[in-house]
Amino acid sequence: MSTGLLAATLRHLTRNLPKLMPALSTSCLREVPSNVTPTFRQLSASSSDFTCWLVPRRSMSTEASKQTVTIQFIDRDGDSFIVDAEIGQNLMKVAHQHDIDLEGACEGTLSCCTCHLVVHPDWFDKLGSTPCEDEEDMLDMAYGLTDTSRLGCQVIVTPQLDGLVVRIPPYEPQYT
Repeated sequence: MSTGLLAATLRHLTRNLPKLMPALSTSCLREVPSNVTPTFRQLSASSSDFTCWLVPRRSMSTEASKQTVTIQFIDRDGDSFIVDAEIGQNLMKVAHQHDIDLEGACEGTLSCCTCHLVVHPDWFDKLGSTPCEDEEDMLDMAYGLTDTSRLGCQVIVTPQLDGLVVRIPPYEPQYT
């Protein structure tokens, strides 16, 4: 997403978010300077109309000071890839940055299930977030759904996830 498009989106959210969700503070919504890489985090809000929001979080880190953790991806063939993941990125983007075969057709807009991952059971409770209703709806369409399934675009890398293990489930076309 270009910085200009992101800035326009932030301005729109800043103006309209209080009308949509008065209880949610918009103090975190600011125009992102061109030298800052925008990152996102999931913010759950209790509202019958809006259950899941992606809200910008400013990241003032520079290339030299970016913090990373180690994530292990296991692909469809059972091959293991251990990669460095930047804190604040989602798992879908981490996979794409390291050329791991995880689709992400909607580019992280929570409108498909092609970035479906199965989190190792030992790690599932450590994710720090639970799927929102929209993510659960998308997961219902995923092939190979398990109790520890998540969409990669919705899992944000945190320092607590150092050593996380996720598996890309086998792909089976839904329509033949």
